[in-house]
Amino acid sequence: MSGERIYPEEIKTPEEYLIYLKEVFIYTWCKEKISQDDCCLDAGCGEGYGTKLLSSAVKKIVGIDIDKKIIRKASKKYAGGNCAYQHYNGKTIPFADNYFEVIVSFHAIEHIKNDIGFIDEMYRVLKNNGRLIITTPNKAIRLPGNMPSWNVFHIREYTSTELKRLLAKRFKEVTILGIDAVSEVKKLEEERIRNNLKIVSYDFLNLRRAFPARLVSFFIKMFRSLKNQKKNHALDALNERYKNPSDVYKITLKPDEALDILGICGK
Repeated sequence: MSGERIYPEEIKTPEEYLIYLKEVFIYTWCKEKISQDDCCLDAGCGEGYGTKLLSSAVKKIVGIDIDKKIIRKASKKYAGGNCAYQHYNGKTIPFADNYFEVIVSFHAIEHIKNDIGFIDEMYRVLKNNGRLIITTPNKAIRLPGNMPSWNVFHIREYTSTELKRLLAKRFKEVTILGIDAVSEVKKLEEERIRNNLKIVSYDFLNLRRAFPARLVSFFIKMFRSLKNQKKNHALDALNERYKNPSDVYKITLKPDEALDILGICGK
């Protein structure tokens, strides 16, 4: 569990539970923005539960991811009917031009080295008048002084202005919103950010990026396992207090102050 993949059945910490709720929130929110006649792509689908959740609102949905193992797991667990999963090589989306009415991509672009190439590919497979809905963490509240990302799995992060500038290179209509949380949850996230910044301050040589990602994931998993012993009661309390994603998260018109940035683009 690196924090970049959330498996609902393996959630053990308040941080993981809140990440899961936020992902369910945005997929559920999207269900109200699309049509039963739409063919949809989930670019960077991860474990696949969000793709499956969205499948009830569309004609067809395909989740793609660069991780072959995660695609095999998602296919066994969630595929069927109008929901499918397919491997993506990280460069070319394996579909023809003008194929999808809607593309969603949640917390993926910050992992991609060639971000404009990723945007180009989504633009290519999107039909005329199609829509892209994309989210990414808000750099403005995570990285003071424009510092590099402390998350070793993130190539870069974006402010709302930077994301809009990137999306506007291809899309004629770009609206930027935010995803924010109730005060208790936002304070938890801000505390997590402060703790990570403190840890990173000791790694002034940036050595954590010199290790393979799998090794970093292993140490993160070990660290979280130790923390779990003290945080089980906190997780139980969150489960009791916040059962629905909409109890925790909301769409805001102030993206600069939000936890995540939400981009809605029209081709």
